[in-house]
Amino acid sequence: MSASWFGRSRKLRVAGATTFCWRSPRRTKRVGRGPRRHLRVARPTVRFLCGRLRLLLPSGCRLDQGFRPSAPRHCAEDVPYRRGGLVNPLKFVLSVPGETMYLRAQTAAAQAVADRLGVELDIVSAQMDPVAQGQHLLNLVQSSRSRPNGIIVEPVSAAGLPRVAEAAVAAGVGWVLSNAHADYISALRRRTKTPVFQISQDHMGVGRIQGRQIGAILQKGGSVLYLRGPQMTWWATKRFEGMEGSKPGNVEVRCVKVLTSDTEGASNAVSSWLNLTKQRPEGTQLIVSQNVDFITGARKAFDAIAHSAERVKWMAIPCAGVGVAERSRPLVDQGQLCAAVVTSLTMDKAVEMLARATNGGTQPAEHTFVEAYSYPTIESLTNKWKQN
Repeated sequence: MSASWFGRSRKLRVAGATTFCWRSPRRTKRVGRGPRRHLRVARPTVRFLCGRLRLLLPSGCRLDQGFRPSAPRHCAEDVPYRRGGLVNPLKFVLSVPGETMYLRAQTAAAQAVADRLGVELDIVSAQMDPVAQGQHLLNLVQSSRSRPNGIIVEPVSAAGLPRVAEAAVAAGVGWVLSNAHADYISALRRRTKTPVFQISQDHMGVGRIQGRQIGAILQKGGSVLYLRGPQMTWWATKRFEGMEGSKPGNVEVRCVKVLTSDTEGASNAVSSWLNLTKQRPEGTQLIVSQNVDFITGARKAFDAIAHSAERVKWMAIPCAGVGVAERSRPLVDQGQLCAAVVTSLTMDKAVEMLARATNGGTQPAEHTFVEAYSYPTIESLTNKWKQN
């Protein structure tokens, strides 16, 4: 904490929190002796000190409500300060459907951005329970003590929690859908100034890229084992539709539906499929998954096959998946995947967009898409697999 006096105007800057200004109706002197003193205060004590700020003011001074706070030098320009006197930091709730590798990367990136911006972020996993997810968020919205400034949610169900969204907007709580699509967003935006928007991967586009990868790898046609995510999720449906619409007509797709979005769910689904259908590895030329975790789960199921020769054949089938660059590209470089659709995270960008919108009173674009691309490129895959 540092205090400085400039004639009749005084400022108190608290690192990592906010800046306050007060004015005295009469000329005052510097308090204390000697040079200006600086006191560094740990972040957990900032709230306590701010709550006692009035006790530190000289008599006759008042808070200047018309002063617009400026960010500390070490903070970015987009730190979410708000106009006025004493305010608490922005508080957001981040609700994720489960605990996959992708979602862990999402939450870690979102937390890093929140720390940089000084936003208090509460991360909650729904454990793939849409009812529990909706009820928890509704309780937060209806609570006067724990109500957040904004909610960022990747919904378990494709419906996108419309009733909870309406309650949140009515209470002045920002609402952001991540990796989902809901028609009610447009209607909510028309009747409120509270930030309401969607941010996601272009899941239809991701599916189209996978369809083109299938065509580049199986240029003479063949059979694909396709590992699809939970049917109730919007992203799994859109990725499947995109793949179906762009794959070659001479490629047959056999779909295995995974009930959850993690490795264990994929392992159970593939094991059940093998036991029920008695499929032979010779009938499958490529395994394509909607995420990288499913490939890991499928190989776990193959590794449990009792017959060694059949187990080796299943493990040798090339695989393609979807994932963020930090995870999917190394798997391709190491030969564990023959191709990948590299996607971007959404929740880090969502935290930043929501903080700026809440601070500035603006409404972001209704739907923002993040980047996705093929690795290697489609042309490289075509040349590599031309001989096969």
